[in-house]
Amino acid sequence: MDSVEVESRERVHIRMRETASTLAAWRVSLKTPRGAIVQAEAGGGKVWYRGEGALLGERQERLAELWKAALSSEADEPELPQYG
Repeated sequence: MDSVEVESRERVHIRMRETASTLAAWRVSLKTPRGAIVQAEAGGGKVWYRGEGALLGERQERLAELWKAALSSEADEPELPQYG
């Protein structure tokens, strides 16, 4: 498994061709490998991923592996509160 370095994590809105509704999803921007992964949940608890940048077109299994690695790498670095 390649090393994963997270740049940012944010909540985003996405649209799918199949539905007329807007869904909420998580987007993790990565420094290494360069790109981003969007994780969305469809009805019935089905989770799917979309790669962006260098990760565009990657298999779902590969994106899921990178997603898990990105979450574990964030857990190693505690988030410090910002004041003012």
